Amino acid sequence: MSGPDAYAYTAHLDTFAADHLPPRDEWPDFRFELPELRYPEHLNCGEALLDARVDAGHGNRRAVGAMVDGEPVFATYEQLLAQANRIANVLVNELGLVPGNRVLLRSPNNPMMAACWLAVLKAGLSRCRPCRSFARGS
Repeated sequence: MSGPDAYAYTAHLDTFAADHLPPRDEWPDFRFELPELRYPEHLNCGEALLDARVDAGHGNRRAVGAMVDGEPVFATYEQLLAQANRIANVLVNELGLVPGNRVLLRSPNNPMMAACWLAVLKAGLSRCRPCRSFARGS
C-alpha cells in the first residue's frame, strides 16, 4: 500500500502501521451509512473519549476502576484526562515521539494503564500489544 491515497485518512508521520496493512482489495467494505456512524473528517479518539466527557459535564463521574493490592481504585474523567494529558506531553515533548510511532504498553488493567492507553491515543501514537510470550504463566 503506497502512494498518496494510502495515507489520505491519517495524521501519522510514522507510516509503519499503514505500510503493513493488507492490500486494499483484501479490506472489508467500510460503510458508515447510519447517522451514528458518521464521524468528522478528523477524529482523535482520546479526545472523544475523555475531553468530550469532561466538556459535557461528566468530569466528576467515575471513568475507570480496578482492584490494586486488594483495594478498589477509581479515577474520574477529570483525573484520567489530567493524567493522560501529562503522559501524552512527556511522550511527545520529552521523548520526541510523532504521530504513528508505536508504543508498547504492558501493565495490569488499572486507572494508570487506562491513562497511558488514552495518552497514546491523544498523542496520535499506535499502541502495540505485547507478544503472547509475555503473558502471565507462559
